[in-house]
Amino acid sequence: MNPNLKQRIIEEAYRLFITKGMKQTSFCDVAVAVHKSKGAVIHYFPSKKKLIDAVVRMRFFPDSQISCEMYSLADKDWNEFLRQYRNPIERVINSFPKHLNGNLLVCYMQFVSSAHEYMDEFPQMYQQLLVREQDFLSNVAYDHKISLKDAKAFSRQALNTSIGKTFLRMFSEI
Repeated sequence: MNPNLKQRIIEEAYRLFITKGMKQTSFCDVAVAVHKSKGAVIHYFPSKKKLIDAVVRMRFFPDSQISCEMYSLADKDWNEFLRQYRNPIERVINSFPKHLNGNLLVCYMQFVSSAHEYMDEFPQMYQQLLVREQDFLSNVAYDHKISLKDAKAFSRQALNTSIGKTFLRMFSEI
């Protein structure tokens, strides 16, 4: 087994899922993208569901996580943290291949919708992501001497406001 090929398959499948959509991307598309046979792709991922699962778990969710730099910044400089904070949606969109054209928020929404169709546990995983995000924001606010009740309210408002700004900014680019 070639771990580099497996990772390349995941990377190219992710790019194709974003650009073409999961339903429209075939094993042949992925094989062409990695310059291998369809059999080579199937060797690592015997079903499309397994390929999607790997892409979601190894690219989508890791890309949506808070970076170590943001954890560090949250401890040091509250104002700079607030300026640089990006919600999980923006973090994923910022990780998309740079050459993508069109509305990346629409690509994101299509990816999430398709992942939901192919993975039974996707809704719970996504909900856990948002809960961890709110907990992180709440803890950061509490660490900066905001009362616990206000910190929880801040975390909900910060996340909702950030996501709202993401949608407004992305849709204004159309």
